[in-house]
Amino acid sequence: MAKAPNSTPRRIAVGIDVAEERKGLDIVALDLDRRLLESAGHQSVEGAARLVLEQIRPEIVCIDSPSSWSRSGKSRAAERELRVLGITAFCTGPDPGSHPFYRWMQVGFSIYAALAPTYTLFRAGDPAKSAAEVFPEASAVLLAGRLRCRDETKLTFRREVLSQHGVEVSGLPTIDRVDAALAALTGLRSLEGSCTAVGDPAEGVILLPVAELPARPLRRAGAR
Repeated sequence: MAKAPNSTPRRIAVGIDVAEERKGLDIVALDLDRRLLESAGHQSVEGAARLVLEQIRPEIVCIDSPSSWSRSGKSRAAERELRVLGITAFCTGPDPGSHPFYRWMQVGFSIYAALAPTYTLFRAGDPAKSAAEVFPEASAVLLAGRLRCRDETKLTFRREVLSQHGVEVSGLPTIDRVDAALAALTGLRSLEGSCTAVGDPAEGVILLPVAELPARPLRRAGAR
């Protein structure tokens, strides 16, 4: 897709939650003041790309989907590194072909490709003006400094994390929209310099919203 006219990136971060085609993509845009500028669901890949490129024109796009298949076994280095921190991540293995379970990942690859002429895939260095792979669970627990408690739902925990970091959650009606907001928040923090990444650039890195990773595995509140 060609770059839109007058499409200079603005100090905005977009988060995209990926799902299979019948469900569609969820998109959230936040500015540096954490104001909710866009909250949309049920978007096709083409519609999502058009919204990003022609209307929102953010400085960074953060996508909740693997950016490539593993080249190092049954999971990627990024997922193994998260596991060391106590964060369980979906294991992205080698390309399985046309297996129906992985159709949502093909949608993810499609949105990366649609944005690539304007937002190149983030692999290392400055993430501005890139499309970066993120993982909302990792973003949430790193921002909270702890794992989710067993009696907390994902929705409750992640909404609380967003609220604590200045994001108004009333415009985020679903877990998918909340995850898109966490992706956008990760992008905002990266623009502010609070970020790091895990993984191998050859098979995909995951952008994280903290300047330093914990020295030891994260635990649930109250755990020793």
